Amino acid sequence: MESLTSMYKRYFDESLFSPKNEVSLMPRPEVGTGSIDRITTYSGIEIVYYNICYHASCPFVFASKGRMVELQFALSGQRQVMVSDQIYELPAGKGALAFMQNFQAQFYPPTPERYVSLALGIPVTLFDYAANQLATSLNRKFEFNRILDGQASRAYYFDIDTRSMALVKQLISVFTNANRSPLMMEAFALELLNRHMIQLFDLIPRPRGLSTGDLQKLHRVKQVLESCMADPPSLQALAKMAGVNDFKLKSGFKACFGLTVFEYLRHIRLDYAMKLLQDGEANVTEAAMRVGYSNVSAFSEQFFRRYGVKPSAIKNQ
Repeated sequence: MESLTSMYKRYFDESLFSPKNEVSLMPRPEVGTGSIDRITTYSGIEIVYYNICYHASCPFVFASKGRMVELQFALSGQRQVMVSDQIYELPAGKGALAFMQNFQAQFYPPTPERYVSLALGIPVTLFDYAANQLATSLNRKFEFNRILDGQASRAYYFDIDTRSMALVKQLISVFTNANRSPLMMEAFALELLNRHMIQLFDLIPRPRGLSTGDLQKLHRVKQVLESCMADPPSLQALAKMAGVNDFKLKSGFKACFGLTVFEYLRHIRLDYAMKLLQDGEANVTEAAMRVGYSNVSAFSEQFFRRYGVKPSAIKNQ
């Protein structure tokens, strides 16, 4: 059976790209401009960052008898893939966890808009290990073979939320840096996989005293915090919006997510500030203000506590 790494290598060898160096590939001149960066982590995860502008739609076919899991994030453009007569589309702002085995896929690259995406190829053994560990306490099974159940492909779709987008941007920033850290790339990739396995397969254990409806309401609180982190509602307003009382909001949120509401707010604020600084979209003061800090010194202190580096150092990089 074809390994994941050899599958990716053959995919790029047979597709519309030519090697630029040991990490990057370029589209053939008649195909488009831009580049694809690809690296394999220590645990065998294939990280692939696409930043391509196609001159014209150039469909191509790829087939393999191997097995693969791929976590995909579409940042710009929309690609279509047909697997076993079933069409899969992934527009910008969406993600998917896709499973394939013994398949033939026909790819339809987007044109004329720029196509930017991040893909994480996950070894099936790693996915199954994580699935078994995550589901043990819930007495559930959802390994690769159970998910596909003899089919050639299956995909679970999701919206890319604020936290996931911050992780994706951080991974891309580390990946495209000449002094990239393999441990940081591995860490971001594993956190993204863990996050979406938990979400897509509903693997959050229900703490005592909370109903399924309570869990849904607490997830709503997370979404509200992520959408308005710079000016979040008060705890009382959050509780009213979610339809829970203050006590259940405070104790339930901590029981479900391991952080208090304020701790979670601080984490997503700092994560987004890190993204702004890494992308060059803001200086330190601007980043602090955009995520809701009126005191830049307090922002810098909390940033250093979380990341072990001053925000000015990120900006200077």
